[in-house]
Amino acid sequence: MTWKRGTFKDSEVWVAVDDAGKPVVQSGRTQIRYSRDAGAKVYRAGASRVSVDPSAPAEDLDAGEAAPAKGGKTSRRSGFGSAGTRTARQAALAKEAAHKLLDELDPDVVRAYTDGACRGNPGPAGAGAVVELPDGRRGEASRALGRGTNNVGELTAVALALDLLEDAGVSHDTPVALLSDSSYVNGVLTRGWKAKANRDLILPLRSRLDEWPNLEILWVAGHAGTAGNERADVLANRGVDGLTATAWS
Repeated sequence: MTWKRGTFKDSEVWVAVDDAGKPVVQSGRTQIRYSRDAGAKVYRAGASRVSVDPSAPAEDLDAGEAAPAKGGKTSRRSGFGSAGTRTARQAALAKEAAHKLLDELDPDVVRAYTDGACRGNPGPAGAGAVVELPDGRRGEASRALGRGTNNVGELTAVALALDLLEDAGVSHDTPVALLSDSSYVNGVLTRGWKAKANRDLILPLRSRLDEWPNLEILWVAGHAGTAGNERADVLANRGVDGLTATAWS
């Protein structure tokens, strides 16, 4: 069976497709999965609520390592599993990759970490962001979003990071590494995924990011021991609890 990237209820999923790249529909339902990792749990969803990205390649996700992402590079997610269900080996690989990514960054690069959270999806949602400047200053922000989805939280967290950069007076031509554990954020903001849901957030974010030519959004595995991302997760959950705040130290 082959799969293509798509969406279901504003969440990124992989959809079972036929040889023509169309969803396989039986009795009005089609098979989806929330992870591309081999052996991921498969669900049956109403076909009318599932969409497939027509530009995405069809992949045999259970054949082993994930297929290369656009641009020919192997996805950093390959073999990491999902946070909370990783094997010890997957956790070690995720931690190793995350630390390698950070170690490769130039010391003069501004680092930003973002995360979104949601209880229920949709449900109470929040966003969190951390910015670390080379001069030692550190900014943190959390935002309560009311009822929303996890993807809304993830997108809002990127906006929060940009707000922190601007609050600190960081020049738009400054090199910035923005680390997120959301493949959805990476897809809709840097890889050309079509903005279907959340256009009210995605389109303004794309415009804002155009003003930061040296800002790069990098995917990093969630809960892999990356201090900045772990802190962003804490801040996002504070947002879920209703806290909106910004602080610098």
